[in-house]
Amino acid sequence: MIAVSRIVCTDYRAAAEAFRSALELLTRECADPLAGRGEPLLVKPNLLAPHAPDKAVTTHPAVVDAALSAAADLGARAVVADSPGLGSVQRAARVAGIEEVCRRHGVPILDLGQGEGVEASARSYRSLRVAREALEAPWLWNLAKWKTHTMMGLTLGVKNLFGCVPGKRKIAAHFRSGADGRAFARQLLALEEVLRPALTVLDGVVAMDGPGPARGRPVKRGLLLASRDASALDWEAARLSGFDPRDVPTVDLAMREGRLDPGEVRPVGDPAEPMAFEPPPGSPCDWPIPGFLKRLVRGIVSRPPRFDPEECTGCGVCVESCPAGALRQGTPPEVSQEICIRCYCCQELCPSGAVTVPARGVTPRFFTRKGRPR
Repeated sequence: MIAVSRIVCTDYRAAAEAFRSALELLTRECADPLAGRGEPLLVKPNLLAPHAPDKAVTTHPAVVDAALSAAADLGARAVVADSPGLGSVQRAARVAGIEEVCRRHGVPILDLGQGEGVEASARSYRSLRVAREALEAPWLWNLAKWKTHTMMGLTLGVKNLFGCVPGKRKIAAHFRSGADGRAFARQLLALEEVLRPALTVLDGVVAMDGPGPARGRPVKRGLLLASRDASALDWEAARLSGFDPRDVPTVDLAMREGRLDPGEVRPVGDPAEPMAFEPPPGSPCDWPIPGFLKRLVRGIVSRPPRFDPEECTGCGVCVESCPAGALRQGTPPEVSQEICIRCYCCQELCPSGAVTVPARGVTPRFFTRKGRPR
């Protein structure tokens, strides 16, 4: 059985106690260590971009604070590290309130976006580029944020590890997968396999629904989840978000490849009921038809992003971050529907929130349908 700790936590002021309780439950279920005394421990939060904690985009500083306290109790030598999608890790950590937490603990912040990374391979994926510091860390704690995600439905434990891919290599990884969310999910699961996080914690005290991972609505979910297995945690989180876990490509692929058996997932700790999250428009979860039909036709019904000319500032972040080169600089940019791979990096990273993604429909993509921008 694979334990997933569920701890009710409705206020970040109680995050330290909730974190300790989650770890105690996991240790009770399995006595294997979560960190080594005197050994390096890489703590990987979600630092997508510079966002304040109340936006629910990044891992809350109280959860990082709790993790660093727990690491100190275990005698580990922690370092906080990530490779943001926009800007430097130092700026993202400062705006997210994590820099101050690290300063108090005397813990350094490492930018995983530097350099080209090193080659790694997994059973199902031959070639990955991973930050050397993450790959060689003897212990890794994966502190994810509970959020919706336009391409993947939800960004949870497995998806959070994408921040261990250095800088521009993320763009190449997206381009390699193309418009197939399952191909991208295969890369993410391969990352989880080679990085082997000893612990995955999901910050759902305040989560996000709607057009995530950066422009959604903060929602009070009031839960902290933790597990030694990121896919098991993601399955439980998807269920508690009111979604069919099979609509989350990483969860679906983990089940198909035999990495995850939902019957082996054992929630421990506090009771919790599903809460109906608003699905992100255009995502695999945003389509109220039977699951087997979704999986048959999902590839031909995703829509290209839309740009609001009144919100667009012409900064060029979207053009620079587009893996397929489907955007031409302008205010707003021009989108090539034929080239666009529907990764929605533009929507994820747009500093002004000018990008929206239309809802999926039952007609082929050369027809049009009004979307549901927030």
